[in-house]
Amino acid sequence: MLPVLIKKIFFFIIIFLQISFSFAHGDDGHNEDFGPTNKSGSSYFSVSSVSNIFELVLRYEPIEAGSLAKFKLFVSDFSTNLAIDSAKIEITAFDNDKLIFNVKQIELGIYSVEGTFPENKGYNLVANISYRDKVDLILIKGIEVGKKLSLPEEKKIETSFFSWKLLFVFIAGMVFSLIIIRFFMKN
Repeated sequence: MLPVLIKKIFFFIIIFLQISFSFAHGDDGHNEDFGPTNKSGSSYFSVSSVSNIFELVLRYEPIEAGSLAKFKLFVSDFSTNLAIDSAKIEITAFDNDKLIFNVKQIELGIYSVEGTFPENKGYNLVANISYRDKVDLILIKGIEVGKKLSLPEEKKIETSFFSWKLLFVFIAGMVFSLIIIRFFMKN
């Protein structure tokens, strides 16, 4: 009788520990790393435009009206994704053709764009790109002048092995085990 009782108690304890640890580690925050990404990095904004000839990515730090805005423009071929070298690029503001930006190549497929915006508001830019026998006019939407970067919320990281959840599960497991042992000892 006693060996059968010990086997049953041992069996119930093992099952309870498996259930307890599965609940304790059910949502430990590791899935947050695979969430959707936004269109800004930790210190810059990013806007992209695509045509059937070229693909553009414009990266910039927060801009204030009246100050010199500096952008990095990444230009690649749409069908091959190869960087475009030595293209002639002219950029103006869509709403105000008097806003002209200086463009110069700094690396293969990477261009520096500089200019000044008069107001803190949203702007759309027009890029006129000539490369070999390809010519395209591409609208770059969503340049936010005056917009601040939003700081990501700091995640609370528990560095201790023993958290309050683990302690709760451990105590509940002990109480549950004692109840089961007492129940089988009476039988």
